[in-house]
Amino acid sequence: MRFYYPLGLLGLIGIPIIIIIYIIKSKYTEQTVGSTYLWELSEKFLKRRKPISKLTGIITLLLQIFAVLFVSVAIAHPVFTVSASAKDIVFIVDASASMNIRSGDTSRFGLAQRRINDIIDDAQSGSGFSLVLVSDTVDTVFGGVTDKEQAKIYVGALSCGWTNADCTSALSAAQAYFDDNRSAVMYLVTDKDYEVNDNLALINVSGGENNYAIYSYEPVADAAGIGYSGQVISYAGDAELTVQMWMTDNVGGTPEQVAETTVHAESGVPADFVLTSTVTSSPALIKLCIAESDALAEDNNVIVYDDDSVQNRKALMVSNIADENDDAAYLHRAIQHAGKADIDVVTPETYERLGAVGYDLYVFNGYVPKTLPTQAAVWLIDAVDGSDIGSGVSYRGHTTPRDANGSGSYYTPQYNDGTSAVEKMLTKDIVGRILAVRTYAQYVVPRSFTSVLNIDGDDIVFAGLNRNGDRQVVFSFRIKDSDLGLTDDFLILVRNLMDYSFPTELAQTEYVCGDVMAVGVVPGCEGIVVTSPSGNSNTLDTLDTDVCEVTLREAGTYMLTVKMRGKGEKHLYAYAAVPQSESGGENGGAMLIAGEREYNYSDGFYDNLLVFFILIAMIVLADWGVYCYEQYQLR
Repeated sequence: MRFYYPLGLLGLIGIPIIIIIYIIKSKYTEQTVGSTYLWELSEKFLKRRKPISKLTGIITLLLQIFAVLFVSVAIAHPVFTVSASAKDIVFIVDASASMNIRSGDTSRFGLAQRRINDIIDDAQSGSGFSLVLVSDTVDTVFGGVTDKEQAKIYVGALSCGWTNADCTSALSAAQAYFDDNRSAVMYLVTDKDYEVNDNLALINVSGGENNYAIYSYEPVADAAGIGYSGQVISYAGDAELTVQMWMTDNVGGTPEQVAETTVHAESGVPADFVLTSTVTSSPALIKLCIAESDALAEDNNVIVYDDDSVQNRKALMVSNIADENDDAAYLHRAIQHAGKADIDVVTPETYERLGAVGYDLYVFNGYVPKTLPTQAAVWLIDAVDGSDIGSGVSYRGHTTPRDANGSGSYYTPQYNDGTSAVEKMLTKDIVGRILAVRTYAQYVVPRSFTSVLNIDGDDIVFAGLNRNGDRQVVFSFRIKDSDLGLTDDFLILVRNLMDYSFPTELAQTEYVCGDVMAVGVVPGCEGIVVTSPSGNSNTLDTLDTDVCEVTLREAGTYMLTVKMRGKGEKHLYAYAAVPQSESGGENGGAMLIAGEREYNYSDGFYDNLLVFFILIAMIVLADWGVYCYEQYQLR
């Protein structure tokens, strides 16, 4: 046994003081009696009880000594060692969207927090606590905390996300904890049935709650009015579900119901629905919802905002159309197929003579203008000597084919597989067909540009901002010098490049939690603020960039406030839905921690003072009882 505050034992000095007071204390009491007869009766009465009176005095002394003893020890705060009782406890906590499913006033995540706190309370003092939180990332929230109350404060501050999460992604972290201490007690707290072994205890907080969800949806083609078809699902049992469609012409206005249907959904089986309306004009907001309430309301709704980003723009291609082998035809058809531009084609001579202006996109095919147009997007296709016109890239020369790897007289480029928002935008839906390029120009490409196609580290299709601050796409080869124009990827690539060249703040408005939303920085933009469904605001860094990234971690509507130079503010909206895999609470995978478990626990301790306080209270009550008894005897 040891003491937290040994100086508290100085209170034991009070024991000899009490004894001295008891010794020198007067044993006589003055009494007033009414007559000699009463005095004689009193003497007889006291003589019969004299042994007890002496005993009560000794009891009082002992009780007071014990009171001083226990109070002093309590102040010193004794700590009792309990051998081999303290454990290293590790919690792996699921914070995915399905943990928001509620049962009454408590969510599954709230129940998980209670279970963790119960384990902490029941653990022997001296145990260490660590916690790994699994959402769209794996984060160690705290580790090696021995203070129970502090650990519970950390647990209470945890929050659940709305993204998809696989606890097996935390397997490496869990294995590291176990490898460091084979005696560690590990818990997986989740609402999914993961396969675990003896090294990991599963705490499943799911309760079979009733949950419905919109499983899928898409616009109805060839309908007289706006309509949607899709599927709804009931995960916990059969249900009759009412599916509704609401619309409004003003995002801030009150939607009106325009269609409704009832479907029978068998447990776990998607049921089809069709909703049609007489509305023909495009509303600002369309809401699909399930009218019945359940344990997770967020997956009962889908909101579709009007995407007005598709606008018809004017494009000019400068190319030698007299050349029969020219590839202007490929580009002309591809740009028209993208559906976002009316394109004119002129020769370099005509362009130099007229100096055509007023276009949103300029495509220079095998021709280098004297100066780049401003306030417009630019495509440079095999513009070999464009170093001095503000393109931002430097020409280094043309390549000659190599016969490496049996490639003959052709190079085989590779599409970029990057994960940034710009890279995803430029390579969206591209299959990745094998290509052949006969020859290409080599450039010094700034790091700010994004690569689409490359050959052995040489970027041959890339995009970025030129020195005028306008969006620019560079092809380092002529289309006719490759078979790119013969592949289906060519049309997809041109469409993606058109989306990039004609920037809008939002290229799409429908997302799933966990997606990265690409926010375009259009010319004249002075600032963008993104407000999440919970009301949190984030100001994006729009300096020296053309696309910003926002990871959508909450379910619901996001609002973008875009401040335009000289035009004030405008508001755009996007909706992030709950991941489908989280609505149903699908079973987890295998969470197996390798290694042979050991049971070498460290020494714990017991420092609860409740017993001392109870003993002190009992002593005080006993002393008070003895005092009352003495007073009664003297009556």
